[in-house]
Amino acid sequence: MTRTEGLRERRRRQTHREIQEAALRLAGERGFAKVTVEMISAEAGVSTRTFFNYFPSKEAAVIAMPPMPPDEDVTAFAAAGPADPGDVLLDLIALLLRDMARHPPERGALHAMFALGQEHPAVLAAMLAGFEGFQRQLAVTVAARTGEQPHDEMPRLIASLAMAAIRTGMENFTSGEDDDPVPYVERAVTTLRTLLGR
Repeated sequence: MTRTEGLRERRRRQTHREIQEAALRLAGERGFAKVTVEMISAEAGVSTRTFFNYFPSKEAAVIAMPPMPPDEDVTAFAAAGPADPGDVLLDLIALLLRDMARHPPERGALHAMFALGQEHPAVLAAMLAGFEGFQRQLAVTVAARTGEQPHDEMPRLIASLAMAAIRTGMENFTSGEDDDPVPYVERAVTTLRTLLGR
């Protein structure tokens, strides 16, 4: 079944964001080391059980990983079929940018996340694990289009390059002035295309 973003999915996104905002707010006010899951849950107005339905730890709660696009968009991407690897890469980035435009990250949250990663090794580890997990999901998405296996070299490489463009754009966004993150990622993609001779 394809997943469209209905009321339940929108509510999940909202709860996810509220917990994350509470975690970042408390970390800024009290220092990350002094913040507990119970404190975050109370601040967000959810039970600790609900917290753990969304995040495995307080470290994960301050990490702003982008969600995968809706299944219907991923299905349309895969249905386009095999193509030149460079075109698949650009199509994958375009897929991610469309979802980013619909659900833009907040600059302050990203800035706080990167700052916490620099200060706390456990947060950095959670951040890197989040990036790796998202990249694996992208490789699965690419493999569905190319007919390869997710662990094959080409899907992994395309996913890695797409992730590098997104991450570079997000890092630039945190220190920029534009409230829209999409142009920052688009500039990173332009640089990537130059490097690839496209």
